[in-house]
Amino acid sequence: MDINLEQQKLISSPIRVKIIYLLDNQAMTAKQVADEMGKTAGSIHYHIQQLFNGGILEIEEIKENKGIVEKYYRSKATQFRFKDENTPGQKKKRSRGISLSLTDEEIKEFEADFDNLLLKYVKKTVKEDVTRTSYQVYLQFDELLEEEEK
Repeated sequence: MDINLEQQKLISSPIRVKIIYLLDNQAMTAKQVADEMGKTAGSIHYHIQQLFNGGILEIEEIKENKGIVEKYYRSKATQFRFKDENTPGQKKKRSRGISLSLTDEEIKEFEADFDNLLLKYVKKTVKEDVTRTSYQVYLQFDELLEEEEK
């Protein structure tokens, strides 16, 4: 899904990334998401509203249960591409990003997997004689501060 700067800001929070992935598997209410994540319903409802208002989530279904209106949210996507419309003539950039919560051991495992993936593609560039475009590829882990619960 192509996103703008405001949407990029919305999805830069680890808790919101978790919500997006949880709602990709099945539509849920804010209360169900909160229960699944072990968070307060108020906190999760706030984040879901921000994501919904920003066009990242959609309402799949609305049910009435004992007089209470339940909204079931679903993610529109789990992969996002930032499109900067304000920079004409800029070189084409391809980027991917996500916020994750990882242990030190998981970071080491991720780095090893990344190194193996890079090696796979470096080997391809040596063996095949085809026209190629050069790219710089890098991996960077920036520690994020957890967003305070609202």
